[in-house]
Amino acid sequence: MKKKLKIALAQINCRLADIDANLTKHLEYMDEAIREKADVIMFPELSLTGYSLKDAVFDVALPVQDKKLNDLYNASKRISVCFGMVELTEKFEAKNTMLFLDKGKIVFRHRKVYLPTYGVFEEKRYFTAGNRFRGFDSRLGRFGMLICEDMWHPTSTMILALDGALVIFVGAAGVLRGAQPTGKAENIEIWENLNRTSAHIFTSYFIFCNRVGFEDGLLFWGGSEVIDPHGKVVAKAPYFKEHLLFAEIDGLKLKHARIHTTLLSDERIDLVMEELQRISAVTKEY
Repeated sequence: MKKKLKIALAQINCRLADIDANLTKHLEYMDEAIREKADVIMFPELSLTGYSLKDAVFDVALPVQDKKLNDLYNASKRISVCFGMVELTEKFEAKNTMLFLDKGKIVFRHRKVYLPTYGVFEEKRYFTAGNRFRGFDSRLGRFGMLICEDMWHPTSTMILALDGALVIFVGAAGVLRGAQPTGKAENIEIWENLNRTSAHIFTSYFIFCNRVGFEDGLLFWGGSEVIDPHGKVVAKAPYFKEHLLFAEIDGLKLKHARIHTTLLSDERIDLVMEELQRISAVTKEY
């Protein structure tokens, strides 16, 4: 990884099913991040389309090389960009996808693996799940990407960290749930604890970008943040309003963290695989 990277997190309010309006906002935020000399800018989950699409999913689904995305590809020649979209696959499936673009090309694509379908969430009704977690190489370093619910399964993060990801980008559409008379809502506290704990255990930088705004009765709370590999907050965006957050991450701090805390290098992968295979075999019996 470069010794230091400047990260921009675009905590935006998306317009539901309006790709043109959302694309314009993406380009505006990218221009500002370029002026501030950021190396990479990140947007939230489904940032090009909004979240509560339901039956409109296929109205906004695009192949990753669709000409509507040309301006984003061109802008990525000046700054790396990570953003969310509904991807239309060659099998005509709709995937909740995040793309990482750089120098006008796709560097990596992550398709959301864990699709929540409980409470207010209905993703399995409209999307087809992804089936892998992979670290990927870019000119800036080796990274990984997760989308919202993926983060709530610790094995997802473990796979990326063991696959060499030094920085993990998490795009989210976090809905306010468990509001309390005083203090933070319950799920905000859980998300923030999850980010800090994961960064510390897996000694990686976590770039968490969450959207804001109202949509179909849902309130998205923002609070985007950058967490260092010691589990400390590097930078934090406000709750409930749009914001472009900047933070610098330091490759030397990452190196120090992995020397100081050897949990990742001490992981016994063969043992873990054996035990998971044993559990899987028992599960299949039932």
